[in-house]
Amino acid sequence: ARSESSFPPHPPRPIFDSIDNLTAMSLEALNSPPLVALAGTAGMLGLPFLERLVAEGAVSLAALNAVNAASFAVQLVAVSIPGRIDGQVAEAIAEEKKEKEGLKEGGGDDKKKKGDDEGKVFTPRNGRTLVSPAGWAFAIWGPIFLGEMAFVTAQFSVKEASALAPVLRKVSVPFAMAQTFQTLWCAAFRPKYKGNLMYISTGLLGAVAYSLSRAHAAFTAGNLPGGPASPHGLFFLPLAMHFGWTTAAALVNLNGAISMKESTSERTVALAGHLSALVAAGLGATVTLTRSAPTFGFVIAWALAACADGMRDRLEKAAADKKKNEDGSGGGSKPDPVGVRGARTQLRLCRLGAMASGTTALFVAGRTFLVGRSNGAAI
Repeated sequence: ARSESSFPPHPPRPIFDSIDNLTAMSLEALNSPPLVALAGTAGMLGLPFLERLVAEGAVSLAALNAVNAASFAVQLVAVSIPGRIDGQVAEAIAEEKKEKEGLKEGGGDDKKKKGDDEGKVFTPRNGRTLVSPAGWAFAIWGPIFLGEMAFVTAQFSVKEASALAPVLRKVSVPFAMAQTFQTLWCAAFRPKYKGNLMYISTGLLGAVAYSLSRAHAAFTAGNLPGGPASPHGLFFLPLAMHFGWTTAAALVNLNGAISMKESTSERTVALAGHLSALVAAGLGATVTLTRSAPTFGFVIAWALAACADGMRDRLEKAAADKKKNEDGSGGGSKPDPVGVRGARTQLRLCRLGAMASGTTALFVAGRTFLVGRSNGAAI
């Protein structure tokens, strides 16, 4: 018989590799486009039913708090799994930044950048879509994630008899569903979702924005204790930011899906970009005014300003390339670059939209705090 010492103290590495591969294969099998789309559709259909169930008092506040925390934790894990298209976009933007700095120093070149084509479609400098925010815009995810982490932690201090409890009850179901839809989006926003399958991620991101809109309506409807200047508004501030950003992000996702299809004409890409800028500006002003919610307007203004910055960068790149060709240093004549048609109009629309949304948000914030209104928390 073999002695105990003859056995390895740990399973050999191939066993671990097999387990890792099996886990990866299982997750890959679960990430089926029809299954993800079905889960998203079921979530949207079930949202009103769940809200009604909570409104009837069938679920305790403690249980809702636990669901909020769990859904947020699952979403954080999903976000941390690499391989999404936005990871490719980040790499491509980093390469564009190096290219831009090289051109400023006179050492730039036109060599092919790293990163897959899916990510490059979204980039501001060399991309195709006209709804392409500059890289700095995505810094908003930091305060959103940290703020919602504080929210799911602080909610446990709210007692059932608290004046804040009824509002938290109304917010909980759409908040948890938004986290769930964002988890599904993390599965769908990947290179395997090609062609029309890219619209699944667009729909899921739209579902996130819709769910957060319902949560947003609950805490801007005048129900918070303390009135429009209530400090309780800070409790829900990250949710308002998340609502505004995912509204803009859904339009970014939609335009990316349109632009990824090679059969889509440049005219269609430009038209989709122009309409998206107008829709974003319209939503920014309308939601801000009707709900006395300046945070939403400020976030939409932030997104549109970033898109304008992206188009400015693209036009500068196109002008530099044109000058190189005219000087004979660009290797001969080249066709008009992809993603430039309509970029100047898009730049103007995004700037005007950012000003309109931002000005409306400033007006509403001033009206609420200086004049005093009672139709909701000023968030």
